[in-house]
Amino acid sequence: MTKHLDWGKCDWFNPKPSVKRKVYQGSENYTISMGVIQPGHVPGPHKHDYEQTVLVLKGKCDFHVGDEVYTFDADLDREGGICFLTIPGGVMHWIENPYDKPVYNMDIFCPKRTADRQESVEVR
Repeated sequence: MTKHLDWGKCDWFNPKPSVKRKVYQGSENYTISMGVIQPGHVPGPHKHDYEQTVLVLKGKCDFHVGDEVYTFDADLDREGGICFLTIPGGVMHWIENPYDKPVYNMDIFCPKRTADRQESVEVR
């Protein structure tokens, strides 16, 4: 059975004042989360058992993974302007936005992450 969700018809929810999010629970194996991180976002260092692939779609941010810091400056309007990062399970990480514009990022979690990633609902 094919599953679909039109994020354009879903309301955002705010897990933190500086973050808004939409979530798609795909197959039994993965979760996709779309987030907008506002300037001045207070980072929340954390780790989890899931592998996480980060796609920074638009905006500038610093992504901390273990002892490394990766600065991304993405823009979907530029050809090839998406930035990618894979974080293994169990590694401390966080996103920081000390810049002046929102950051749009998509996270893909494998295996499926359901405890704090409730699927968005289309507004009809």
